[in-house]
Amino acid sequence: MKDCMRKERNKRLVPLWKGDAVYAESIFVLENLLGEIRPFRLAYPVKKALSVTSADYSVRYEEGKDFTVNEFGELEIVRGGRIPYLKWKEYRLPAYDPENPENMAAADGLGAYKTGDLFSDREGMRAWQLAVTYTHEESGLYDVVPDKSGTFVRFLKKLKEKRRARIASYGDSITYGWAASGMQDIKKPPFCETYADMTVGALEEKFGATIEHVNFSVSGKCADWGADDENANPVARFRPDLVILAFGMNDAGVFRPRTFEENMKTIIRKIRAESPETEFLFVSPLLPNPLVAFTAGSSIKRYHEEYPRALEKIEKTVAGAACANVTALHRILLERKSMQDTLSNNVNHPNDFMHGIYAQVVLKTLIGDNE
Repeated sequence: MKDCMRKERNKRLVPLWKGDAVYAESIFVLENLLGEIRPFRLAYPVKKALSVTSADYSVRYEEGKDFTVNEFGELEIVRGGRIPYLKWKEYRLPAYDPENPENMAAADGLGAYKTGDLFSDREGMRAWQLAVTYTHEESGLYDVVPDKSGTFVRFLKKLKEKRRARIASYGDSITYGWAASGMQDIKKPPFCETYADMTVGALEEKFGATIEHVNFSVSGKCADWGADDENANPVARFRPDLVILAFGMNDAGVFRPRTFEENMKTIIRKIRAESPETEFLFVSPLLPNPLVAFTAGSSIKRYHEEYPRALEKIEKTVAGAACANVTALHRILLERKSMQDTLSNNVNHPNDFMHGIYAQVVLKTLIGDNE
């Protein structure tokens, strides 16, 4: 199992902005209101499709019979082929059912949308996702992640000297690991690790160092929870060399950027009171689906696009802290891809493809080009 996860990790960590191939990029196959399945654009125009499979790799689809690639490099689904798709009437629901965990109220206040995450005993929205591996023309479109390795002098010195290091992950459900297929609560093919575990594994492999990693993240939490003594103190007592600090997805529906910034600074202050040399890598969240709502008529997406600026303000004033801006790369991806392509639950959790993107952004920010 560990070897399988390592191989999967190494494939997923090839940076999206490098080379001429993308591994296991996800697309969500959905019929539209008119009953059409429109051609799918991927991160790049497809030059050659190397494989198109179900999200768990168990079914391999055939070009010409199940799909084609058109002259624009878009993937087209062949009707009558084997590729499953979600019908519009099963996706856009006439009424919200609060007793059904696999739907959420629509932000427009009219009905609901089908949702549902990947669990050990069910596929959720992944049942209609594909994994596409393909070649493309090289491009600098996604080369937007700055190298901030100069911020993490102490942590990287430890790794280069092959001394034992400690990483604490501290955030919400995304950093806890939902819904990477290899996370502890799922463990289904293709066993993709969480972005935090991918990051730690890649660092150990690159530097030949041993890293003790403890994930203190809790689903559904915000940075104000993270700033409470009872939650921050265990992280501080661990005395981490690096904290992957990744709140924001839940906060951004409620807290203005200034409040979020102050809560994050409080977390830093409380951890450094006990562990003064700890360095911090902030991770801004991907964007949530603006069409869904926790309360009918109110989108869950609110301040998300402003939060990276709040985190970058902190890095300018606090030594040993920097932001890995996942939000910016996700925004560019959404110029070509649908929101549903990148989410595991059609709400706010990254799928396997996006856990890989998270890890790529974190590693580039932390250590420079991830080769």
